[in-house]
Amino acid sequence: MRLLAAGLLLLGVAALSASCGVGQTGIAASGDVSQGKQLFVSRCGTCHRLADAGTNGTIGPDLDGAFAGAQAQQFRLSTIRQVVYDQIYHAADPMPRKLVTGADAEAVASYVASVAGTGAASHGAPPTVTGQTPGGGGGGLAATGGKLYESLGCSACHSLTGAKGTGPTFKGLYGSKVQLSNGQTVTADAGYLLQSILDPDKLIVKGYPKGIMSATIRPGSVSAAKAKALIAFIKSKK
Repeated sequence: MRLLAAGLLLLGVAALSASCGVGQTGIAASGDVSQGKQLFVSRCGTCHRLADAGTNGTIGPDLDGAFAGAQAQQFRLSTIRQVVYDQIYHAADPMPRKLVTGADAEAVASYVASVAGTGAASHGAPPTVTGQTPGGGGGGLAATGGKLYESLGCSACHSLTGAKGTGPTFKGLYGSKVQLSNGQTVTADAGYLLQSILDPDKLIVKGYPKGIMSATIRPGSVSAAKAKALIAFIKSKK
């Protein structure tokens, strides 16, 4: 089960309650963590590394590395659970959607949220995401942005491969034409990206729900300097 989770969990419960949420998925209730662990080991462990589960899959992201940033920033357990749950239902290829559903999905989401990125192994080394190279193409500012891509949890939603995730892919994004939910088409230039990072709900891309990114990256929480480094990184992903 290739959860495209990676540190940044989106969707606070408040945002979901305000109908900003996740299409047909709904709000993930707290599930049976013990059952979730069993399901994770049998259904997800072949693809994902998760220390608590004793799994070492390399096809999908290392979930300890992916969620370490969110845990360190003390995101709500319900927020992390909702992100995992949402990505089970809305997975991007090659991960099959709805690999588990209903109470089973809630159990897996609850388990992953309770353990991913919480152990010592999560904090000693930078996160690793199989199949995605976080380093920027030109070093310097782009390389700094690559580190922020992981530490801020951008990799949870934005792939570097062209695959659609919870958010648009960063591959080829810079300079491309982007259609917004209001029908407007804009160019994804430095100005657009800066505004999207500093105020995530300002410009919503068509096909993506409002309130996801802002539940994790709160408006104004990323400094202009970090935002510019992220933009340099995105620009390098052609």
